[in-house]
Amino acid sequence: MAYDRFGPARAATLAIWALLVATLMAWHVSSHAVPAATGLSLLTVVPLLFALPGLWRGQRPTYRWAALTLAPALAWALTEMLANAAERAVATATALLAFLALSALVAALRVMPPGR
Repeated sequence: MAYDRFGPARAATLAIWALLVATLMAWHVSSHAVPAATGLSLLTVVPLLFALPGLWRGQRPTYRWAALTLAPALAWALTEMLANAAERAVATATALLAFLALSALVAALRVMPPGR
């Protein structure tokens, strides 16, 4: 029965994760020069990409540690939300996506069948 619920939870996690990566990339490219965008992408997006293969395969260990990769993106979004009024809207959206990604990870872990 739990397996029936894991499929939608996994799909939601992957969708939110992809949306977070796309939002961060678009934000960095649109509001910074190339060197700064590259640096910010390395800092905030690359950690998220490390988790993608395990999330795609539905591996329990990856769902456990993937939340740690959200920290740089969330820290950047919260800092920009407080310090940069011009970027506040996109920073708020990014922070909300990071919180949604964390919630999706927890939800997927709760319905994941044992032994995965």
